[in-house]
Amino acid sequence: MAMIEKKEDKSEVTEKKESKIKYRAYPDISTYVDYADRTVEVEICLPGVSKDNISLKALPNWFYVNAIRDEIEYTANHSWGVEIVPDKTTASYNNGLLKVTAHIKDPLDGAKEILF
Repeated sequence: MAMIEKKEDKSEVTEKKESKIKYRAYPDISTYVDYADRTVEVEICLPGVSKDNISLKALPNWFYVNAIRDEIEYTANHSWGVEIVPDKTTASYNNGLLKVTAHIKDPLDGAKEILF
């Protein structure tokens, strides 16, 4: 007689997790590129969201933010407008406003000098 183990249906877990989310919203985002200081400043409005419920991921050309408050999920994929250095990106969160500062990538970073 063969024993069959019932595997947990992943769709059930996903439904349970998403069932408390009733609304999905795109947060207000403003971007300011300062070419003189070689920085990009982004402000993202996330009213009422706890700092522990915010996820921010940065890539050279765009970023992803996800934040959950009660039954609302704020989520956005947004372009920086320029190419940045993700390792030099910093963020702070205060009174529902997430402020992100990224440094614009120097196009000559990593360039090899050719000697002749």
